[in-house]
Amino acid sequence: MTKSIRESFIVTADDYGIRQTAEPILRLVHEGKVDRVAVLIHYVSAEQAAALLQTGVKIDLHLELIRLLRSGEKVRGSVLLRGIGFVFRYLSGQVTKRKVEREWRDQIERFREVFGRLPDGLNSHEHVHSFPAFFGTFLRLAEEYGIAYIRFGKQGTLIPLHGAFIGRMLSFFWKRTYAAYAKTHLITSDYLVSLDWLPDFKAFSQHLPAGSIELVVHLEREEEYRTLLEYF
Repeated sequence: MTKSIRESFIVTADDYGIRQTAEPILRLVHEGKVDRVAVLIHYVSAEQAAALLQTGVKIDLHLELIRLLRSGEKVRGSVLLRGIGFVFRYLSGQVTKRKVEREWRDQIERFREVFGRLPDGLNSHEHVHSFPAFFGTFLRLAEEYGIAYIRFGKQGTLIPLHGAFIGRMLSFFWKRTYAAYAKTHLITSDYLVSLDWLPDFKAFSQHLPAGSIELVVHLEREEEYRTLLEYF
């Protein structure tokens, strides 16, 4: 990948702390292939936190609702089943805005306790912050705690012709939430894309729009790890 193309991307490695993510993420951070790391604070150890702090990389808090949704710990899972479970728990009142705010606030405070400071940015596991009912809470917490960077994309999501369903769903949510984002002074990339939405990264990288692109990667997945090694 040429230097100019590399500079178009903000590469964010998700899920630090859960499963076997720490080792591959730290390795590629040291190689300069990762710009930001999203930490699952209830799963990260003190040793993993210290190792990440030593790198000087931007450290974001990966907000999650794993306990409330009873899903999200697997490397892969059915998008349809997760979606059905999410909708059922939301409509049945098992997952409410009040519960979500309390859970996310606790995670921010836990991050401060473990890392000794607030995170550089906020995003979320399985993109739950993009759900319109929770997006206002997400923005309010970012502003309250002075966390300037969020995962959103001022110009929207980048979805190839045969892109994943989740990318299309997030694009729909983006249209519903942009007005709320526009009222804030929070920083975000110009565009957002996840590596697992892209069937052919090489083809995708040959037609990039102008502006910054946050590229979300899951480095515990061998194919994504190899893509980053090859192209970055």
